[in-house]
Amino acid sequence: MKEKLSAKNFAGYGMCDFANGLAFCVMSSYLSVYCSDILGISGACITAIMLAARIWDGINDPIMGFLVQGKRPGRNGKYRPFLLWGGIPLAVVSVLVFLNPGGGLAFRTVWVAAMYICYGMLYTVVLVPYGSLASVMTTDQSERSILSMCRSVGGGLGNLPALIFPILVMTAGADGNQMDAHRLFIAMIIIAAAMIVFYFLGFKLTTERVVVTEEREKVSVRTTVRGVLKNRAFVSMSLIGCLLIAAQMYTSTVNLYLFKDYFQNSAMNTVYMLITYLPMLLMIPFANRIIKKIGKKEFSLGCLAVSVVASFLTYVLHLGTGNVYGFILLAVFINAGVGFITLEIWSMAADIIDHNEWKTGRREEAADYAIFTFMRKIGQALAALAPWFVTLAGYDSSLAGSGVSQGEGVLNGMYNVATLVPFILYLAIFLLLIIYPLNKKTTEQMHRELAQARAAYHTEKV
Repeated sequence: MKEKLSAKNFAGYGMCDFANGLAFCVMSSYLSVYCSDILGISGACITAIMLAARIWDGINDPIMGFLVQGKRPGRNGKYRPFLLWGGIPLAVVSVLVFLNPGGGLAFRTVWVAAMYICYGMLYTVVLVPYGSLASVMTTDQSERSILSMCRSVGGGLGNLPALIFPILVMTAGADGNQMDAHRLFIAMIIIAAAMIVFYFLGFKLTTERVVVTEEREKVSVRTTVRGVLKNRAFVSMSLIGCLLIAAQMYTSTVNLYLFKDYFQNSAMNTVYMLITYLPMLLMIPFANRIIKKIGKKEFSLGCLAVSVVASFLTYVLHLGTGNVYGFILLAVFINAGVGFITLEIWSMAADIIDHNEWKTGRREEAADYAIFTFMRKIGQALAALAPWFVTLAGYDSSLAGSGVSQGEGVLNGMYNVATLVPFILYLAIFLLLIIYPLNKKTTEQMHRELAQARAAYHTEKV
């Protein structure tokens, strides 16, 4: 009988994404406002920096995936050491991104661009091995689902800084509603220290039990990519992962502007995020039962229909500046709908890696996961358009902290870009999920046949 994962293994795996999320949530929510309001960088330039970082990721992510794929397991396993090798420098660079170097605008722009690109590279050094780690911790589908939930919960808890930052760092300016750069920098030092602690705990508490002993056939990058592009399950779920993170990061960024300027109440952003996380947390005890009875795809489709309708209503109703509670109420329905797929996205990523093995006979979890991660980086690039869209709406960063309103036309434009884009993204996710082929029946057949093939292989070897 295979040894089951223990509670500490699940906790350790979740702790790693908690560490990932600590800096990631600040980057996705606050970097744009920091660059525009503190460093004086234009929205178009901020978007260019973020797009440049994602273009480099397009080169960096696959390289990392194939490097990790070719690494032989050592005393501490194949993937676990990267939690420390990448995690510690990642924590340091996360602080340096928010270090105001002074000097002219050009120098400040180059500094933040260089540090942000370094952050993205180091994040890949951690993320690709970490994502691949789940596939060698267990082959049991129930345990993989729990690992996915632990990762989602860990990443969600890692967003705690984003929840309390409106209270901690949005305290400057004439209305006490603007970013305080000194407080932000001190907060990032604390976050970096916590990241190092939790990466170390994740390293100690996780284990690699699934050891591939057979000689692998050397496969070219072109063969791997071509196989993935022909796999409808892989392509559709990778696009879903891309658009899901795009919607989440875009919303985090534009909502900071929206609550700060449209609703004139940054503190309510904390309430918004706390309340909208609740539906996902309430699903956790029932997720495995739902999967066994209904299936991941089937239940996700019903949930996403709720998100599409609620996000459409948020846009067309155009809630007024005094109706912040109505805005938050609709957000609860949006996040209740998308909550299940957010919990299960990493389990689905493992499914499409298994599906690629089922179709091709090759097990290339690190390379496949790197491609999946790259698609999520594309989603981050799409979300990087948020400050540009806000600028197109007419946002003037020179008014930040002055107590002068952006103007009614600008505020209405900001509301439109904050609500229309998420609706489009959720609708696209819903349509992609319809064509995603791994329904409950097919997934069960795939896992059953893979288990038989692996058992047959090891019997032959013995």
